[in-house]
Amino acid sequence: MDVRSAKEHLAKVCHLAYLRNYICGMEGNFSIRLADNLVLATPAGVCKGMLGPDELLLTDMKGEMVEPTGRDLRPSTELAMHLACYNVRADIKAVVHAHPTTAVGFTVAKQSLLPCILPEVVCTVGTIPTAPYATPSTDEVSLSIRPLIAEYDAIMLDHHGALTVGSDIWDAFFKLETLEHHAQTMLVAKLLGGEQRLQAEQIKRLLAIRSTYGLTNPLKEEMLTGPACAETDHNR
Repeated sequence: MDVRSAKEHLAKVCHLAYLRNYICGMEGNFSIRLADNLVLATPAGVCKGMLGPDELLLTDMKGEMVEPTGRDLRPSTELAMHLACYNVRADIKAVVHAHPTTAVGFTVAKQSLLPCILPEVVCTVGTIPTAPYATPSTDEVSLSIRPLIAEYDAIMLDHHGALTVGSDIWDAFFKLETLEHHAQTMLVAKLLGGEQRLQAEQIKRLLAIRSTYGLTNPLKEEMLTGPACAETDHNR
């Protein structure tokens, strides 16, 4: 994808994230890896819902700007989190960081999003772990996500937000949508008496067809044992 097209797609994703209340004010940051040492990223201090393609920044893998904008724009202080993702996995080509209300609420309430309750979530995202609390805009965030982003495409940041990665910016954004939909569904189920989790055998069958849905990361043990799935048929 050329730079102009990448800017247009990234700006569109920013607008959608704002319209769908995944971010508010000047929150959130988004990026696309265009080449080995070239990243297109959102600037700090700008409402992503009104962001224009020409306001997006080109940086190297150290977060340094490589192209002047002619405006007083600077990379987000959380760009380091994106760069950490790109450094950990070569297959990651885009990163989305947002603050979806329901999903973040689960972390504030110390509730996990690991349970497997929706087939489409199992097939397209897998499980969703939560990284330990880290002070936003500091190196603590990058350190907290590194062990998880190596194996997961969607993670929660405790008391902070969500982080999703993908093969392109739309793939990463759709995973954010799926993550928040999963959280909303779990919340409704809890209000109605409690979520009924998928059985281990049901999850195995879903994972067997996961390549059809684009999930390529390896099977995680917690999807078949422990808190992610139902323990027995009696729990159904």
